[in-house]
Amino acid sequence: MSTNWKGLAALGCALVLIGSACGRDDGDDSSSDSDNGDSSSEEGAFINPSEDCDAYDGTAGVDGDTIKIGTIRPADGPYAIYDQVTSGLDAWVESTNANGGVTAGDGNTYQIELIKENDGYDPGRTPELAKKLVEQEGVFAIVGVIGTESNKAIRDYLNDECVPNIALATGSTEWGRADEYPWYIAGLPSYATEASMWVDYLEETNPDAQIALLYQDDDFGEAYRATLQKEIEGTDMEILAEQSYNPLSGGSTEAATVSLSQSGADTFIVGLGGTPCPATLTFMPDTWTPETFISVTCGGNTALSLAGGKDVGVLLAQAVYEPGDPADQDQPAVQEFMTNGAAGGLDEGQLTGGISSVGWSFGALFGAGLEESDTVDRAAIMNTLFSLEDASFGLIRDEMDITTDGGEDPWPLEGFRIVSRTADGSWEEVMPFNNKNGESNEIAG
Repeated sequence: MSTNWKGLAALGCALVLIGSACGRDDGDDSSSDSDNGDSSSEEGAFINPSEDCDAYDGTAGVDGDTIKIGTIRPADGPYAIYDQVTSGLDAWVESTNANGGVTAGDGNTYQIELIKENDGYDPGRTPELAKKLVEQEGVFAIVGVIGTESNKAIRDYLNDECVPNIALATGSTEWGRADEYPWYIAGLPSYATEASMWVDYLEETNPDAQIALLYQDDDFGEAYRATLQKEIEGTDMEILAEQSYNPLSGGSTEAATVSLSQSGADTFIVGLGGTPCPATLTFMPDTWTPETFISVTCGGNTALSLAGGKDVGVLLAQAVYEPGDPADQDQPAVQEFMTNGAAGGLDEGQLTGGISSVGWSFGALFGAGLEESDTVDRAAIMNTLFSLEDASFGLIRDEMDITTDGGEDPWPLEGFRIVSRTADGSWEEVMPFNNKNGESNEIAG
């Protein structure tokens, strides 16, 4: 993993306050000296626990040379496919430990311990599991929690407790509110930025697009819906028909898909995650052949293997290297993942499936934060992650310009290329990579 960061020597456990933190608004946003007497601050670093946290414990979860982290994911139900994300995170932990651990910025080397909990993609179950991880297990940080609603359900609690929630497995526009919730940083690009890239592509290739939209009935799907409505304003594009799908309903998207097929739309957008996303492709009547976009969350080989062959030709906004794509297999990041991921316990299907590799990148983001933080402290790692410049980690494509700047630009990943699925299971680029650094919050409105 290679990282280039702007001068982070001043990043410690307490830094100048730039925005309100920890989910609390004490009405004081003035600067003050940090606990170690250093009143300087790097651009982007904006958490000062001495002012923003009650009973702050910055080294909770650090025991000698071991750092304990936790995660929450669906291990059962229709979204259990995302448990493979956690398998990738687990493999990163196992491989990292086997290779000696993470050498943090304090010069010490640490082993990582991962504790996994299962909420079944039910946000009603997530809060008690987060409290268990923090209050009973005593984790240092939460990493790679899956699902928009699950992360929202624990957002206030983790911010009040000043516990990092790193590499969220969701691109909800909610994670752009770092001034209010600075203990959260996304591991995926914003869904709004993804949708904006779809519109960019359509403007070039089909400026009169007639769109049928199937979206998930929660903040995940609403981000796609709201952005599409906003981005096509003033164009000749139109959303002809839309249908929503409740991910907790237990039903299928068949009726919604058939209904949309009758709209006359020439463009179909599937704003769903989990197995309902590829399953939707199987419900498309053979007589309906629109240009079809799928969510970044279901673009891997494992998910698309459930599409019954109807994945050929679908379009995807892609931000990462795909280990299962022959065109990407010579990339150093992919080769490192294939070797170390296997050593970490991933089988061939997981290595090339395009889901576990996401969790691997989540772990790599956490590891990079440790490596570049002068102290192993909760606030220090968050301030590090909010001060990235030209960073690189995991399987993120080299074209991605990874920079962050606190509440001004809290999104590490803001770029995509548009690719089309081929018959041999690879991806063909149809629009080159485009970075939209610092634009994600503006795109989301």
